[in-house]
Amino acid sequence: MKVAELRLPATDPVSRGVAYGSALAEPIRDTIALYRDAYDVMGVPAGVAAAVVEGSIDAVRAWAPAIAAELDGVAHGADVALADLMLLTARTEILAHAPTAKALECSTIVAVHDDRRPMTMQTWDWHGELAPTGVLLEVPLGDRVVRTFTETGMVGKIGVARTASGRGLGVHFNILHHVSDRTAVGVPVHVVARRILDEASTLDEAIALARDAVVGASTVLTVVEAASDAGPARAACIELSPARVAVVEPVDGYLAHTNHFLDPGLAEGEATSDTSTTGPRLEHALAQRDGATAATDAVTMAAGMCGAAGADAPVCVRVRPAADLADRWETLLTASLDVEAGAIDWFAGPPSGLDAATVRRFG
Repeated sequence: MKVAELRLPATDPVSRGVAYGSALAEPIRDTIALYRDAYDVMGVPAGVAAAVVEGSIDAVRAWAPAIAAELDGVAHGADVALADLMLLTARTEILAHAPTAKALECSTIVAVHDDRRPMTMQTWDWHGELAPTGVLLEVPLGDRVVRTFTETGMVGKIGVARTASGRGLGVHFNILHHVSDRTAVGVPVHVVARRILDEASTLDEAIALARDAVVGASTVLTVVEAASDAGPARAACIELSPARVAVVEPVDGYLAHTNHFLDPGLAEGEATSDTSTTGPRLEHALAQRDGATAATDAVTMAAGMCGAAGADAPVCVRVRPAADLADRWETLLTASLDVEAGAIDWFAGPPSGLDAATVRRFG
């Protein structure tokens, strides 16, 4: 996967979006075509994508008007219809209707410390054919700067925000599946992640925003708040579903999450495929507590996440070339958030490949 870095102008949302769409018009159009074909291949029923897109546009305009305006600008800059662009931002909600889609996306770990910055890391596991490109966006927003990695044409996913006063917040992103998915057409979960980065300065503010959103598909947002004059660093996993929102707190300063619900109430509605590797990946992530809590930077965090298994760790997902599209998953990106500096340390591949020579910083 090729990852572009794009620093957007400090201007109004529409103009900011136009700059984004104009700069990456060709890969945006290519990605739209890839997803449109994939929805057919994965069995999304006829008419569902259009209905989800229409409802998502209305929901974003009502719940996050500034982000809606930015999406309008992206569509204009890329010379595509907004409905086509929303095939990307609402892809989680559309794929919730696909009978062949599997929940194998992403593993996240966080270690919170009393005497130094929180250490975080996640893998982003997805279909390489659907994401030949990605983008790191820098978005200046009044008193803060948001930096986020996402798929080309979308407005947010994994990211950090830092205010002029030094407050820092980070968001990691893992897909979930619940029996209540598809029971509503709401705000795309990628928009929820972006609005948290745009507006929240604390974990409590992030939780309040997540609870305020009506969503049509499930996701967990692991939110990390940097230490400040107001208090120590904090972190929690916010599990979103159309049924309700739950918060999972760290155990002894450590969080690990993959692709199934950890809240007992939401777990009763678990709808993850029996073929998912989420269980073994969570077991591995929990077993790496010592290495992760000892880590002091992205390189040592990557080594800690892999543990003694190295490249054979279950969190390093390798593609199976002969499998159907629904089964062709791989770790496309590894990201660590420096919530104090407002920076993303990243590598286009699994954590076993992230080292001092390959890691890059966006910040």
